[in-house]
Amino acid sequence: MSLDTEDDGSYTLRQNIGGLATAIGPYHKEHHDCLWVGWSGSAAEDNSEDELKRVRKAYEDRRCVPIFLSQHEIDGYYAGFSNDTLWPLFHDFGHEATFDPEDWQVYCEVNQRFADVLAPLIHKGDTIWIQDYHLMLLPRMLRERFPQTAIGWFLHVPFPSPEIFRSLPWSREILEGVLGADLLGFHTVDYAASFKAAVGVLLNYECPDSGAITLPDGHVATVDAFPIGIDYNLYSRTAKSTLARSMRMGIEQAADKRPGRVRRYRVALSAEGDAVAEAIKKEGSWWSHNIREELPELTLARSAVTDRSNKVIVSVDRLDYTKGIPERLRAYERMLEKYPEWTGHVTYYLLATPSREKVETYKRLKEQVDQLVGQINGRYSLLSWTPIHYITRSLPIKPVCGIYAAGDVALVTPLRDGMNLVAKEYLACHDGRSGALVLSDMCGAARELTQAFIVNPYDTEAVAEALHDALEIDPAESRRRNICMQAILKVRTASSWCTGFLSALRQVTDPSLADRRLRMDQRDGMMSQWSVAKRRLLLCDYDGTLTPLVRTPARAKPTRALASLLRRVGSQPGVDLVIVSGRSHETMEQWFGNLPVSMIAEHGAWNKDCREGAHATWLRSAGLPEASRWKPVVRSLMDDAVVRAPKSFVEVKDDAMAWHYRLTDGRHAESARQLLLDDLRRVVSDLGLRIMENAKVVEVCPVVTSKGNAVGPLVESGLYDFVLAIGDDVTDETMFSVVPEPGWTIKVGAGITKARSRLLDSAAFQRLLSYLAAQSQACALESD
Repeated sequence: MSLDTEDDGSYTLRQNIGGLATAIGPYHKEHHDCLWVGWSGSAAEDNSEDELKRVRKAYEDRRCVPIFLSQHEIDGYYAGFSNDTLWPLFHDFGHEATFDPEDWQVYCEVNQRFADVLAPLIHKGDTIWIQDYHLMLLPRMLRERFPQTAIGWFLHVPFPSPEIFRSLPWSREILEGVLGADLLGFHTVDYAASFKAAVGVLLNYECPDSGAITLPDGHVATVDAFPIGIDYNLYSRTAKSTLARSMRMGIEQAADKRPGRVRRYRVALSAEGDAVAEAIKKEGSWWSHNIREELPELTLARSAVTDRSNKVIVSVDRLDYTKGIPERLRAYERMLEKYPEWTGHVTYYLLATPSREKVETYKRLKEQVDQLVGQINGRYSLLSWTPIHYITRSLPIKPVCGIYAAGDVALVTPLRDGMNLVAKEYLACHDGRSGALVLSDMCGAARELTQAFIVNPYDTEAVAEALHDALEIDPAESRRRNICMQAILKVRTASSWCTGFLSALRQVTDPSLADRRLRMDQRDGMMSQWSVAKRRLLLCDYDGTLTPLVRTPARAKPTRALASLLRRVGSQPGVDLVIVSGRSHETMEQWFGNLPVSMIAEHGAWNKDCREGAHATWLRSAGLPEASRWKPVVRSLMDDAVVRAPKSFVEVKDDAMAWHYRLTDGRHAESARQLLLDDLRRVVSDLGLRIMENAKVVEVCPVVTSKGNAVGPLVESGLYDFVLAIGDDVTDETMFSVVPEPGWTIKVGAGITKARSRLLDSAAFQRLLSYLAAQSQACALESD
């Protein structure tokens, strides 16, 4: 967060846009028991005691706790060890790193300061999430004081190979520090693997495939990957509104010149995005030559889909040696040299915000960039055209989105980057529209954005060629590629990253949930199998799996969001989604009958195959005993249990009967449950029935029915090259047992299981299901 000074001398906080602030900010805002602790951003001695009190109050009013550092601490901890040592080392620029023992000492002291400030704020049951390389000693410091507290740590930059990392004199102390966390997160599986390799080499700890590293004191630290996303809707919405606003302003200023055309533009502005672009396609030349000249601040906010000869390349970066700005300028120059037809027809808008301007390395970098820009502009400029527009100031989100939206091509070629959100922000600002992305293979985003023009940023010829290809790409092909990548970005958002990490932290700190946790490398493998499969089978339990368990069965009705997700998955080509439940077939028909899903009800007693289309009907399984023979006996016993346990009730189905005691207090419920089980065991075998115990439910159904028997024919049909079965209770174990490898079986929640993987809860499965749906959409577009 940023601190602004008001006219009356008071302070207000402003939420920053982008990266960590955007990812965690909404979670902090929504959870009123959440505190955000961090450095205040300025030197303590620059403020009077009264000013410090007012600054502290401004932060505390927003549930933030500021830590005030002296200039000496800032120089040694932040500018020194964090940015002059860890930053270059982690980005594979070891030659830029300094190893100053005094900086290391201050880094240790400031990490200890954070621990001291946090200590009185921590209570039993709290969760602590530590961010980035600035606080790598803090997890161990807190673990020593609060051994039972859940601690997570996430690295927002790459982690280097052990060979590079071991050059740090204090590498072992750093590793021991972060291993105090329960969960250590990285952007990619590769970075997580590099960290585990460093732990193996430098500490000689065993690092199993599960990522769970057991330390000598018995503490277990789990390592995994969690790729961060962006607030997709924020950037998409802002880009559209910025485009429309810029067009309106340009139209108003041009009204006295071309009133007829202005009227047509105004009509088009009643719609959004591409409708605006369509309106100016016919008049693109007039717009370019008049509005651009009169409104230079707004020219970047014209639509990137207009049909015109001039193209725009955009880059948005901090001026840092890891971003590869000199290398990309040379590539742009090489493209103009190799393809002279682009001279006068493509303009490069380079937004490079200066940083650390007093540091010699950054001074030299700025001089180098300034010189290259001048050299290229001097060599290629024409009377009415300048190749590079070089912007060296920080801009707020609206004009940045305008820049993104203006770019026919985004040139994003860092030499090393943890994720690089610029690439994702550019795509969000081209939601459903054309626009090409040239992306470095040295950043985490390249693992997800596979439809971009992926390049080695050090290869000038390759980048120049990719830039030319991106400028030449057919708009329809560009749009298809973008929609593929956007489908993924819309579900892998900043919010889902935040929720996913905290969900994983909760899972690894609960012994009943930690084993068989579905790791990121396994998810990646699942997505790869899903992508190449010709026909996919999803077998999903409902209660406790697709939706949380609730106090009464009627409250489990699917929400609109869940119904929409099921429709999206079930309607994908080559996907057969089957809901396998103990619910009555009447209830399932009422809830899911209008969705493109097949259904198996009452643990297999009834089924409906949606593949039969409008002719699909419910079918009762063969060989079931007559319900009239056993229902009166079982009903009588369950009615007795209702009398013993207030607020319990009986649910009667066509071929099953269940006693629910979730609303009954524990003492009465346990006594009534045991008596009912004793009574039922005396009669069920003679009636051809069996007893099933689920979450606060005792159910009786025919011996011949089970979810495994019901889904077995589908699994064994040979029709499917991808199978996933998922459930949360003992009734789903028979389903898991009939799915052979390489099929996927997933247990939701705690409990002994035959499933090969485990998820925390139904929310985690809904996220996974949305990822699969997005992957299907992307695959369908790739094959077009």
